[in-house]
Amino acid sequence: MMRRFFASLLAGGLLAGVGAHAQDTLAPLRFQSDGVFGSIDLAAAQRGFAVYQGVCASCHGMKALHYRDLEALGLTPEQVAGIAAGVKLADGHAATPNSRFKQPPLVSRGGAVPPDLSSIVAQRSGGTHYIYDFLTGFGPAPAGVTLLTGHSYNGAFPGGQVAMPAVLHDNAVAYADGTKATTAQEAADVAEFLTWSADPNLSTRHAVGVRAVIFFAFLVIVAVLTKRRIWRERG
Repeated sequence: MMRRFFASLLAGGLLAGVGAHAQDTLAPLRFQSDGVFGSIDLAAAQRGFAVYQGVCASCHGMKALHYRDLEALGLTPEQVAGIAAGVKLADGHAATPNSRFKQPPLVSRGGAVPPDLSSIVAQRSGGTHYIYDFLTGFGPAPAGVTLLTGHSYNGAFPGGQVAMPAVLHDNAVAYADGTKATTAQEAADVAEFLTWSADPNLSTRHAVGVRAVIFFAFLVIVAVLTKRRIWRERG
């Protein structure tokens, strides 16, 4: 039911992006959030939320987020309320914007419990790029590698064996902004969404940092010019 509801939101343009397209991220692979001057690509993060809800949320929770937090991705209060209303919580009631993201039933895959994704980008070396590499790293095991029962091969995962199967595939979701939903694009978008969830203030923090650098550079210039003027007058 949740997937049908979310598909209808996508079809209706509820999560329409604000200008980013597949080629912006994948040719070559880059993330707008990279670097000290980076900022969250809101269009990609909105698409990444669609991937999370449609594919990842059945196993992975995000207990640090409330539905109201999605307004920071550019969604209106009405859109957020609509998303929350389509989610039935464990107590049988519909979620509200003030509800935390619905937590999935506790499952175990080969003895491994799916981790919470709220701050997964901050917890993994390589951050955003690791998430992308992991989600696109599934494939056949190399010759001589025997997989453990219930495990899949993933070249990006330490040791190569992971209890999680490959969950992304082409057109796993339908993007309302017209972006082609390839496996690589879905992986890039959900990586950007998880980057935002791990550091919702990233864009603001980097913007403040840039202003601070400019301000202090201005002060240095003023100080140098003032010093030169003082010494010139004394001379």
